[in-house]
Amino acid sequence: MDVGKRILSKKTFQLLAAITILLAAANSFLWGQDNVFGQYISIEMNGVKISTALKAISQKTGYVFTYDSDLIKPETIISVDAKEKPVRELLDEIFRDRDFSYSVIENHLVIYKEVDETTPMISEEGKTPVYMVTGSIIESGNSDPLPFATIGIYNKGVGTISNYDGNYSLKITPACLNDSITISCLGFKNRIIPINQAVNNYYIIKLERDYISIPEVIIRTREPVELILGISRHISENYGATPVILTAFYRESISKRNKLQLYSEAVVDIYKSAYVRTLQTDQVSVFKSRKMENINNSDTLLIKLQDGLDACLSLDGIKNRFDFINKANINNYNYRMTDVINIDNETAYVIDFEQADEIVNLPLFKGSIFINTDNYGVHSAEFEVNPDYIDKLASTYIQKNARGFTVKPRRIKYKVDYRYINNRFYLNHVRGDLEFNARKKRKLFSSTYYIFFEMVITKIDSVNVTRFKKDKISPSHLILSETTNNYDPDFWGTDNYMKPEDDIMESLNRISTRIGSYIKEK
Repeated sequence: MDVGKRILSKKTFQLLAAITILLAAANSFLWGQDNVFGQYISIEMNGVKISTALKAISQKTGYVFTYDSDLIKPETIISVDAKEKPVRELLDEIFRDRDFSYSVIENHLVIYKEVDETTPMISEEGKTPVYMVTGSIIESGNSDPLPFATIGIYNKGVGTISNYDGNYSLKITPACLNDSITISCLGFKNRIIPINQAVNNYYIIKLERDYISIPEVIIRTREPVELILGISRHISENYGATPVILTAFYRESISKRNKLQLYSEAVVDIYKSAYVRTLQTDQVSVFKSRKMENINNSDTLLIKLQDGLDACLSLDGIKNRFDFINKANINNYNYRMTDVINIDNETAYVIDFEQADEIVNLPLFKGSIFINTDNYGVHSAEFEVNPDYIDKLASTYIQKNARGFTVKPRRIKYKVDYRYINNRFYLNHVRGDLEFNARKKRKLFSSTYYIFFEMVITKIDSVNVTRFKKDKISPSHLILSETTNNYDPDFWGTDNYMKPEDDIMESLNRISTRIGSYIKEK
């Protein structure tokens, strides 16, 4: 063999392939734009809605339009008579003097208004003004909402996630206008969108499922226990040996029989200590928070979540070792590799686990963990307490138990995600969903309580990292909130937050209405 020839490593090959694909995609993207906007079509329509005209163009070009309905006003009535006109000229005629811009992203024709000095910004004293990007993430084909999709600035530690309804909002500074937003979701293809096309537009993003054709023999020959043990061996290189500052949005909700009792939110800074070789603990500093209460005299029992924010930090299962990846507990579980999927342009093994049959009367977990196929990093873990023994955990989760009541947990589920940026994994999202039954003694029927707590990391700073001063540290088991009478999204100013789901928003509005009526009558 010629000495000058070398065998490319897997990583090198992937890098070269990625560069080739990106170049090819860029050329295809530019060609696609010129091609569709220069395509000649004929349309003759009188007194129709703008949405009808755009649908006709879609049928002739094969491209789907993406736009903010508040910006476009699709119900506006127009007339258009175009004979063999380029698509760009036709769009200019439809929108006349509206000063819109157009671009192509994959098979989407995007209509947007470019950012200029008139573009609205959110200002807050002492902070850089920000632009707002809002929209929803849905599955291509069936338009189902995609919860917990990550929306972030490419290769930077700024981002958020979509809520359970698939809705999202992201605030970005002017310095990021020329960057791109990347959207990723477990098992779906990534989407990348220029920020300057998304600002001040309600952007509906469709993600396509990403199926990987992996021979069954690969799944059969990889030993799942070896992959589980590999997680701990590679923590130092995957999660870093240095601390970082995380900014996070936290929220928790308590409902009784689907009636909202308490809704709390906070923006916090977290000093996240190193994952290895440190005696330092994590620190929390709460600097903006609020809560809404809907508790009256008829609510004789209030189940309070046991240290919600502290639970989020404890659920960083790489730092605190998930029970099911701890070497000492390996024999307590059965593991099975079930799939290989894509996530954020990486591939991951899917390992399902459950409590071993011989382990009885002990509440362990069952679920799935997603392990990077190259470096043993954990992208995600979804798990719940074994329902057969869940009633043994009541005292662990209940902080206050009113005298005369019996409280039992019915279901306890968790989800923990990590984000992979520049070859390092960072905590990204933690969520817990808990369900309890509470029955008063000598009563036949019980009440069901639903609790969820959630924390999403909105900013990562690995440069300006110092431990918090003593007067800035907040107890992680306490959210220092003032009760408010209405839900005001402007409360968060320039900070990123998660939009409440539609049903929560409806409940919050009902609370506000009743409080408002009571004050008015008084």
